[in-house]
Amino acid sequence: MKLNVLFSIAAIIMALVAIAFLLVPATMQYGTLGANPSAAQLAVVRATASLFIAIALLDWAARNAEPSTARNAIVLANAVGFGTAAILLAIAIFSGADQIAWIPVVINLLISIAFIMAGRASMSA
Repeated sequence: MKLNVLFSIAAIIMALVAIAFLLVPATMQYGTLGANPSAAQLAVVRATASLFIAIALLDWAARNAEPSTARNAIVLANAVGFGTAAILLAIAIFSGADQIAWIPVVINLLISIAFIMAGRASMSA
């Protein structure tokens, strides 16, 4: 997969995740907040959306970047970020989170692998 396409896909996914964290924060926590989360808990979960928005913008801006050390760093950050998310979500499932969380585990893992493969193929010198 071409790196610019992968950056675009990652940006869109991160934007959608940000919107979901803003609109349905309890759902995005896969049942870990309990039946009646407090307003403070929901506010903290919604604040997470700012990170996803930032990553979406970074990936969108990097999609047409020429090979460089900076682009290499963005690729590495995406590979590590998506991979870490997959691992942490899997741990959450084994700790009692809803089984539906396997869907983002697989998506995050596939995107992480794609960034590793595309990044290696297009690294700058």
